[in-house]
Parts: sequence; C-alpha cells; structure tokens
Amino acid sequence: MNDTGLEIARALESGASEREITERLVSKYAIGADQARRDVRYVLDELTEAQFVNDEGWTTPRTRRLGSLYFHLTTRCNLSCPHCYVSCPEASHDEPRDMATRDVLRLIDEAAAAGARAITLSGGEPLLHPEIRAIIAHGSSKVGVSVLTNGTLIDGDWAAFLAEHDVDVQVSLDGSTAAIHDQLRGRGSFDRALNAVDLLQKAGLRDRLNFCTTLMSQNLSDLEAIIKLTERLGVPLVRFIPLRRTGTAETTWDSIGSDLRVDDHAAFYRYTEELREKGECSIHVSCGLSGFVLTNNKDDDLWCPAGEQLVIDTAGDVFPCVLLMRDEDRLGNIHDDSISHLCASEGMARFCDILDNRRRKIGECVACSWRNLCQGGCMGIALDHKGTVWDRDLFCDYRKDAYRRAFDRLLRS
Repeated sequence: MNDTGLEIARALESGASEREITERLVSKYAIGADQARRDVRYVLDELTEAQFVNDEGWTTPRTRRLGSLYFHLTTRCNLSCPHCYVSCPEASHDEPRDMATRDVLRLIDEAAAAGARAITLSGGEPLLHPEIRAIIAHGSSKVGVSVLTNGTLIDGDWAAFLAEHDVDVQVSLDGSTAAIHDQLRGRGSFDRALNAVDLLQKAGLRDRLNFCTTLMSQNLSDLEAIIKLTERLGVPLVRFIPLRRTGTAETTWDSIGSDLRVDDHAAFYRYTEELREKGECSIHVSCGLSGFVLTNNKDDDLWCPAGEQLVIDTAGDVFPCVLLMRDEDRLGNIHDDSISHLCASEGMARFCDILDNRRRKIGECVACSWRNLCQGGCMGIALDHKGTVWDRDLFCDYRKDAYRRAFDRLLRS
C-alpha cells in the first residue's frame, strides 16, 4: 500500500477508531470528510479480506487449553550445580521435598482427559523421586513423557526401563570435556553422563535423546565443540539455553554469569545460523533464541507456550512457565483447584492477555516492522533482566538482523 494506506493501517492497529482516523486525515491533508472516510474504509476492507484483521482484533487471541504439564517432581539432586535455577537443598540446607505420587498420577489423568499431549518430568534430579518408575510407567501409558536428567544415575537397568516406556530423555551437558563440565557439575559427572547416553542408545532410544547446555562464562568458548561432540556421539539434538539469574544462580552469578554479554550470545546465534545456511551440521541445534519463528502449527500466531502449559512445583503451586515462577505469577495450587479450572483461571487469562498485547504496548515494538514475528521476545527473560514483562528481552537487536537475513534468503530462493 502507499504511504497514506500504511498510515491508516498503523492507526487502526494502534486502536484508533475509524472516526478518529478520519478526523486526523481531514486535519492533516485538508481533504473532505467523505473522502477521508472512504480511504479509511477502503484500507480496513482490504486488510480484513487479506486476513490481517478480524472481528476480534489484529490477532487471534490465545485460547487457553492444556497442551502439556511440566512437573518439578523433587528438590533432591545428587549434584550441586552453580547455575541451577531452583535452590539446591544441599546448598541451602533445606529438607528435600517430593511431590506425592498420588497427586502426580491424578494430574496426569486429568491432563490426558483435557487433551494434553505431553508431560515433562524435571527436578532437582527426577530419577531421585522415590516412585519415579511408577510415574513414568503411568504417564507413558497416557501421554508422551520427557525426562530431564543430569544422566549420572543412569545404568543399564535404567536405560532398559526408559527404552521400554519409549520416553524422550534430555541429558544436561555443560562442556565438551570433563575439565569444563566437571568444573560446573562435579568430578566424574561428564564421564557418567556420556556413559548414560551410550547405554540409552544401545537400549534403543537413539532418536529420542538430546543434550541441553546452559550458556555460562565457563563454557562460552566451548559451545562449538559441544555441537561437534553432539554430532560425533550421534545425539540428534542439542539445546542451548540462556543462564537465568535465579535460584542457586542468584548467589553464584559473579562467578558464572557476570562476564556474559548480549554480544556473546549474538555471536553464537550467528554461528548456528551459518551452520544451518551452509548445511554443515547433521544434527539439529536449538540456540535458545526465543521469538525467532516464521511459522507455527498453532491456532494463533503466538510462539510462546504460556496459556498452553502448566508448571507445577513440589509444593503443588502452579505457574504458566518455568521462566515465570515468582509468587506473583502463581495461578493456584493443585490441592485447591483442578487442572481445567487452573487453565480457565483469571491468572491464566492475564498472561494470555499480556502475550497478545506486548507487541502493541511496548513502545519500541509498536514502531518495529518485525513485531508480529518476535512479539517482544521472551517475557520471562525480560522480567529477569528488566524487571517487567512490558519491555523487550535482551536479544531484540539481534533478532531484527536475523529476520532481515532470513527474508533475504527466502527471497533469493
């Protein structure tokens, strides 16, 4: 559209009424009111026909429905990692806590009945939950199950059990060598984690494994080597996630995170982008860049899973995301509310409304051509680093450049 059409479209998106925009055009361009009204109506009709706008607004609102449950089953852990986003009982001298098995099984049944497709079992170290095998066996009979583990407890018997129930297994890997990984997770943990991968592969879970690496000062120069190790071991996916300044990491930040810069993350993101461009990597590398999506399979245009998942801690408190687990983010408790009620709660509606509106209320986003793709980035990261969900996350500038490069490649192809 021409400049006037774009001006009208942006005014409509900002929430201005047809009458307000008509009056602006009359005043600004000294044209008749009838002409201005026709121009506004023409642009609105064109946008509606092209499905840029519908009767409910500029986007399809997030429908609150349960897609998955994320369980923090236990605070028990056999390691004391400095970057853990929950507080390790060994470090804080608290008594370990476990979710009651009967509650976990009940919630799995409720979730499956509500249409959920998957559950994630985390901790602490979930394999230390006293009845973890019963939970995995029951869960895998209802939905897809993912287990997030440090890998150090997996022996041949565990590998056979996990393969029998066909679960996805994520193993934490914070270095490509024992020198780096063990510095963060403890002596011997690197060899035990790699031995676990070998056992799981031999048991038949080769295609259902992935590594997960947290970016820290200690491993920032090792990330390329971690990708190469993942490829060499035949693990199909490695995920990289930003370090969070919360939990144990709050007290250890000076030693593991104070040297990290946004530019360091951006350089790594660019490296993974070039790997994909050149086709030089046989595995999938997820660089942890929130909001970098061009398409999705959801009923709405929102990439964030909030509103479609519930996160439950060992006390039974429920949150919309693992990045939004502050007291003020709490949606309720499993001992007081059903899964269906929590999904339909006012608290969940508030988070969905934030998701829908961040790109239209954050000043920098309103003026940005890419806002409907990144949607302001991750509101959890924004909250961690800027103290509010009504701001962009740290990686806005990088995403803008990455989108431009992505569209250039699309146009060239």
